Amino acid sequence: MKRILLCCMFFCLTGAAVSRAQYIDHRDHELDSLEGFVVGWTAERIAASSDEDCTALAEAYSGLMWGYMQINPDRGLYFGRKLLALGVHKDWLWRQFDADRVIGQYHYAKGQYDSAFFYYNAAQAVIDRMPGRYEQVNIDDVQSQLYGTVGNLYNVLDSIPRAMEYYRKAGEIFERYGWLNSSAVLYHNMGETYLEAGDLQEAETCYDKALQYGREAADSLQIAEALSGLGALYLQKGQTNKALRLLQEADGYFSTHQDQEFGHRIEALDLIGKVLKAQKRQLWAMVAGGTALILLLAGFLLVLLRTRRLHREKEAADEVIDQALEQAAPRIVLEKDVGLTDREREILPLLAEGLTSNQIADKLYLSQPTIKWYRRRLLDRFDAKNTTEMIAKAREQGLL
Repeated sequence: MKRILLCCMFFCLTGAAVSRAQYIDHRDHELDSLEGFVVGWTAERIAASSDEDCTALAEAYSGLMWGYMQINPDRGLYFGRKLLALGVHKDWLWRQFDADRVIGQYHYAKGQYDSAFFYYNAAQAVIDRMPGRYEQVNIDDVQSQLYGTVGNLYNVLDSIPRAMEYYRKAGEIFERYGWLNSSAVLYHNMGETYLEAGDLQEAETCYDKALQYGREAADSLQIAEALSGLGALYLQKGQTNKALRLLQEADGYFSTHQDQEFGHRIEALDLIGKVLKAQKRQLWAMVAGGTALILLLAGFLLVLLRTRRLHREKEAADEVIDQALEQAAPRIVLEKDVGLTDREREILPLLAEGLTSNQIADKLYLSQPTIKWYRRRLLDRFDAKNTTEMIAKAREQGLL
């Protein structure tokens, strides 16, 4: 998957750069007619031909190389080698560079990385011979292309620091000449690399730069790509609201390019779907967490109420025990007005209100047997046969 992504990156960078070098894409041309033109060009014929005729042959080889590299790589390799041989024969450095780089890309796509490095190094050697023969801006143009290509190779080898070293070299050239579109493409793909590697901070920095360059270039497609990358990044961060806003903005830009970049819009819409699913999961998690919290609080309140009731029952039991010990102890004073205890003074008014033992137990957080025990004790204290007589005597004594 990474190799496919980086191949796409290679052609994006190439497309951004070669537009300045007036490259013509021959994939839409009739390859058969080009093959018909190159038939019969032997080494002897090339040696006897003029530079003008050899230039036409080189154009045909280049068109066949680029055209077949997309649909029949082995055939593209064949014409790449033809172009390389012609470039070496005529000492045309530009043709040699194109051939070396494309042949290196062929081996890269095949996973033959040592061979790819060999041809990339050959392309660099050609660039080193260019000063004095070509304008510096054109040299820097092809140099940036090669930096990007070598960076891709280190990337697929999971040597991210080395890949970024070459990407940044390409970026320095883009920034030097103000090639905004190329910078936007480069930083977007650097963001993709960092995102795949899990370095979200560096990925965000690169996506932000890609967005900046895209806006400066007024390139709506590059703006959309950068926004889509940022949306994917914030989805990984769990910031779904921000991710959704960015992806919806990206889709708005993609919609103006749907004839050319329909697949990119599908990817953005797929990310929007993932964001919405993530938001749904977050919502359910919040509901589940809220429910668990409510249940936890309810359990805590029940435990608290139970604890209070047990505490009151313990106090009542301690009081009963104290009174029992008091009654069992020998009395020095035969006649003594003991009066009501605090608990009895608490229960007596409730009995006067007509509350049942059950209701009083709930109100005072005591058990029903405890309340019944106090009721009998109050009847004994007032020497009453029933609750009504007890209440009447309590009122007579001013206790109610």
